[in-house]
Amino acid sequence: MVIFECEDHPEGIFTGIYDAWDSRVGHGCLALRIAGQGNLELFASYRSVAADPEKAQKVARTIRRRMGEDAYQSIYQAALSCRPEKADCIYRVLVQALSPGVKDYTARRILWKLQDPNVAQVFEMARRVGNEAHRYLGFVRFRELAGGILFSEIQAENQVLPLLGDHFSDRLPGENFMIYDSGRGDSLLHRAHYPWALLRNTSPDREAAWAVTEQEAHFRKMWKGFCRSISVADRENPALQRQLWPLRFRNWMTEGQDF
Repeated sequence: MVIFECEDHPEGIFTGIYDAWDSRVGHGCLALRIAGQGNLELFASYRSVAADPEKAQKVARTIRRRMGEDAYQSIYQAALSCRPEKADCIYRVLVQALSPGVKDYTARRILWKLQDPNVAQVFEMARRVGNEAHRYLGFVRFRELAGGILFSEIQAENQVLPLLGDHFSDRLPGENFMIYDSGRGDSLLHRAHYPWALLRNTSPDREAAWAVTEQEAHFRKMWKGFCRSISVADRENPALQRQLWPLRFRNWMTEGQDF
């Protein structure tokens, strides 16, 4: 067994898929793993795969051409999952869809085969990542720092920042902002009127991240007061609140702090 170890992001996984397929070892004689996850296996050789943008783009173009844009989005979202088995599941699905002799019509319907364990896992991972990203579209809260930068901190279960970039860039095109995922050390950066970028393994200055402007402090106080004033104590429903506003989001939201 040959195990290809790739980096834990879509570009790294797509590069691993390219190298594994190109190795001609045989689909049944290899596996893809996320580097640093899982235990070493006996009687297996390991190959480390460095992310290569050109190889990743080739895989992405092939998926889009053969399987369609919707399938690509599902596979891309699955690659953002926190599940350690995601790389190998995606590879097995692509083997079914892109092997020689498979017609494009069949390739576009591969993700409909939910009775297949690998397809079912890819579908479930993509669904969970999409749901979490959708929630963060409403739960992200920015604060204005002393330097005029809008800063937000989240702690996501999955790698949702790539799914948030276009949304907030469209909503705040003229603002300099940063969304920091403290659980992973990734940062989404946007310079006013420029495309957003994603930086990995970053850590902002914690003191600077809380040095807010006087106006920001004033508006934060008013927003908390508004949230308290509209609450009706006799009609509180903690179970429903936890369903619509999960506890794991509250520490990073203005209205959830200091309550």
